Amino acid sequence: MSFIKGALIGAALGLLFAPKSGKETRDDIAMKFDESKRQAGEYADKAKVRSGEMQQTAGEAGENIKLTITKTAQELRDQLHHASEEIKKEAMDLKDEAKDTTAEAAEEVSAEVDEATKEVNKDDHSSKIPGQPG
Repeated sequence: MSFIKGALIGAALGLLFAPKSGKETRDDIAMKFDESKRQAGEYADKAKVRSGEMQQTAGEAGENIKLTITKTAQELRDQLHHASEEIKKEAMDLKDEAKDTTAEAAEEVSAEVDEATKEVNKDDHSSKIPGQPG
């Protein structure tokens, strides 16, 4: 924009100080003004086109970002679901393992109790003196 202003001012000053008649000078000024107006219009058109391109590019970038975020969010949901399923499976395995271990321990304790009971009963019978009441 400064370029256009400078060109207009320079052209106007040049024409004012040129040794031409008033009509010629006015015609030259009008011609330079029209040319500068045309150039300004061209710059404005280029700016509009560029602005439209930038707006389109920004819109496409925004849409791409939105799609990427949506895709990433879905991938995270899928990963969390998978991890949750893995944790559930491991918890069930641990539960079953604990159940089996408890059952085995109960069987071992029961066998030890039975063995100890037999020992006590055996000791009880062997410590009695024959002929004496129990």
